[in-house]
Amino acid sequence: MRPIKFYLVTDTHYFENELGAGGKAFEQNMRTEQYFVKESSAIVKSTFERIGADKETDVVIIPGDLTKNGEKESHKSFIKELYKLKENGKKIFVITAGHDYNDSAYVLQGDGRVPVEGTEFNDLCEMYRDFGYGDALSVDEPTHSYVAEVVEGVRMLAICCDSKNQPKGTMDERLMAWAKVQIDKAKEDNCSVFAICHYPIIPSVPVFDLVGDAKIKDWRRVAAFLADNGVELILTGHMHIQSINEFYSEQGNRLIDICTACLVGSPAKYRKITVDEDSVMKVETIDVEDFGWDMNGLTAQEYFHNHFSVAIVNRVRGALSGGKGIVKFLKKFGRKRFEKVTVGDVERLLFIKNDKSFKKKKLTDFVGEVGVGIFLGDGPHTEGTQGYTFISGILKRFSFVLKKVEPKLRKDGVEVDLKNMLLNTVGNNKGFSDNNAEFLLKK
Repeated sequence: MRPIKFYLVTDTHYFENELGAGGKAFEQNMRTEQYFVKESSAIVKSTFERIGADKETDVVIIPGDLTKNGEKESHKSFIKELYKLKENGKKIFVITAGHDYNDSAYVLQGDGRVPVEGTEFNDLCEMYRDFGYGDALSVDEPTHSYVAEVVEGVRMLAICCDSKNQPKGTMDERLMAWAKVQIDKAKEDNCSVFAICHYPIIPSVPVFDLVGDAKIKDWRRVAAFLADNGVELILTGHMHIQSINEFYSEQGNRLIDICTACLVGSPAKYRKITVDEDSVMKVETIDVEDFGWDMNGLTAQEYFHNHFSVAIVNRVRGALSGGKGIVKFLKKFGRKRFEKVTVGDVERLLFIKNDKSFKKKKLTDFVGEVGVGIFLGDGPHTEGTQGYTFISGILKRFSFVLKKVEPKLRKDGVEVDLKNMLLNTVGNNKGFSDNNAEFLLKK
């Protein structure tokens, strides 16, 4: 690949605070939300200021979910921030996604939803004309996918798989045919090609292969199509997670999927990517730092991760609520136990041997840590750690249940090994980092 240097920012979910957000409904929603709403504009402005101060890197790429939920005012305010970044010498390329158009936009105020002006899908190209679409060499009108020359000799295939005119998270045969024409044309013009897409192509962690909306549909087919047509790199978002994954087609061609976290909530990171003269790609992850908000004495990263950890536990609590009769009773009993039980209690019940210092940890704390750790990338619970011993011990005791479930999860002839899938989700065993890594690309 020819030399290029750029910033990668995903899932900005910008919200215009003048629309208003607060009250019981908003606070209830935030109890289980991964990212922040009121803080989003301050985080985006602060991050863009830092990026703008870098005079050596003049390209910024943002693969979708630009606003909170397609509010027209959020788009207007976000575009103002993009123009400020552009005035600092940056060339900006975006694609839009499901959170960017909405015929029935609303904000949460008081006890419920308050309607606000939304954004039509067909208006987005013109709204973001100065940020990619105006530089397009070709646009696929039904999806707003496009191709543009980002720097001389390097073209970007911007795949919009989250449009109003086709099922979300899909790249159908028609869109593939359009993409192939653009890739072939780039080759004829002696240009390198990389791609962006809001949805991950490769599941960010193994267990996400079982989650329908966690990756593009029929992902192996799409990954093979890109790899076999000479696209070795794709930049994605959507899942708010830090991950880097490789896929090899049956023909032996590689696709690298760099999925980047939500900017405005845990993990709150963005990337700087450089490809040098020798086609060595360096991926650097940058933390969102102080953004001028009162964080009660916490660092920005502590503020983000503490909120997400609590949100994960609140989701478990929610799953243990509701129902009727005996189901309601059992859930209530389970919720009470979940609040009080320690890791040691579970280990004694299941005869799991582990380090004594680990046994005093509350199960709720461990669940929150695991959840945050997965999205941070470089999952720490690898073989030999206390967390791995605990999780693998549980999976071993319930192996008979896993074996019964696995055949039902089999898709497209691909067998499912739940134990290995789960262990490779909580621990990074790929041999390279999800955050800072180097790859040698084809020239």
